[in-house]
Amino acid sequence: MKRIILFLIVLFAQQIVLAQAPMSVVNKTAAIPFETVENQPIFPGGNNEFIKFIGKNFRVPDVEDFSGGVLKVSFVIEVNGSIADVKIINDLGHGTADEIKRVLSLCPKWTPGDQNGKPARVLFTLPVTIRN
Repeated sequence: MKRIILFLIVLFAQQIVLAQAPMSVVNKTAAIPFETVENQPIFPGGNNEFIKFIGKNFRVPDVEDFSGGVLKVSFVIEVNGSIADVKIINDLGHGTADEIKRVLSLCPKWTPGDQNGKPARVLFTLPVTIRN
């Protein structure tokens, strides 16, 4: 009976140990992005310039039945100031998702945010109001 219990314990422990991801697979450098940091990333020229940049470069779809709305997109400002991980939260259709991705890919590098004196990845959510 003791051997059966010992066997079951070893078998159970083996399942736990083998279920772990090897350390070589875990990405140690990609930190989870912050939503709030001590010093937020800054677009060259500030928030007003960022809004102007989006307005200047975003092309509204030339479709008859497009009435506009609020397109929501999230993205990460990396520690080097580049934009990554662009995700569409609310797509209005008619190519608006591809268009905002294109515009964000044109963005110049931002001044990165920092937390505790170290550069940090920062998650942004941007609502873009589109009127036709």
